[in-house]
Amino acid sequence: MRVGVTGIFASGKGTVCELFRELGASVIDTDSIAREIMEPGKKGLQDLIHEFGDSFIKSDGTLDRRAFANYVFSCEEKVRRLNEITHPIILNIVLERSKGNGIYMINTPLLFESGFDRYMDKNIVVTAGDEQVILRGCKRDNISPEEIKERLKHQIPLNEKIKLADYVIDNSGSIEQTKRQVFDIWKVLNQSKEV
Repeated sequence: MRVGVTGIFASGKGTVCELFRELGASVIDTDSIAREIMEPGKKGLQDLIHEFGDSFIKSDGTLDRRAFANYVFSCEEKVRRLNEITHPIILNIVLERSKGNGIYMINTPLLFESGFDRYMDKNIVVTAGDEQVILRGCKRDNISPEEIKERLKHQIPLNEKIKLADYVIDNSGSIEQTKRQVFDIWKVLNQSKEV
């Protein structure tokens, strides 16, 4: 069973996925896969260089992620092209890694935007308050509130994601409150897997 886990930037998707892992789920993180396919010599990076040029490639052959993110997120068309290049590669890897009988939590910020939701059995949206999201994002990624707001512009609004979800986890409270919600959903997923 594949379960998509999404939410807005810094809502706590990773925390929620770790809680599911503790209960026995396998976790596949699309951001990690995106980093893998952008390593020197990999198809994703080669395609990116072909589309955007090599000015974001450092002397050691790696991608200057911050400079590239600032460049791409400044223009909707650039974001669209980046997604057209990377999403099919990432999806193929996700589908390959999630073969089997277990429950696979697919941590992906652009679940609905990428169309990955069509390949999931269930979808979870993780929510958190605006201030929490900005504080978490600034601390975790060492970026400014303005950069976070710019990235959020390229995501479906949270209220729209909630409408598309099978389950919603409110991650604005304590970790214990989040754990209870995760456990309740885990029970339901296991029951539906057995049917």
